[in-house]
Amino acid sequence: MPKFSVLKMARGLSQVFRPVELTDIDGRYHAFIVRYSGDYITHAHDKDEFVYILEGSLVVEMEGREIEVRQGEALLVPAGVKHRPRCRNNALGLVVETKGLQKQMDPQV
Repeated sequence: MPKFSVLKMARGLSQVFRPVELTDIDGRYHAFIVRYSGDYITHAHDKDEFVYILEGSLVVEMEGREIEVRQGEALLVPAGVKHRPRCRNNALGLVVETKGLQKQMDPQV
C-alpha cells in the first residue's frame, strides 16, 4: 500500500461521527479517521478502542469523570466501559479498533 496523507483525507470529512476507514491492519484491526463535533450517545464496545486526537480536543465522559484528550494525546477505552464523546468545537481523531467490534448504545441517556 502506498503512503497517504491522513490530514489530506480528513479535509474531505464533512459529517461528524461518521468514520472513514484508512487501512486494514493484519485483517484483524482497522484504522479510521472521524470528525467530532457536538455530543454523541453513551455507548460501550465489546473490544478496546484506541483514539488519538490529530486536531482539536475531545472530552470523553467515562466511569463518572470527564477526560479531556487534546491534540497529540491518546485514550484507550477498555472493552465494556460506557463512554460518551463530546466536542465543543471540532476535533479530528485517528481510531484503531478490532474489526467487527460491537457497539452497545445506552437507551437510558
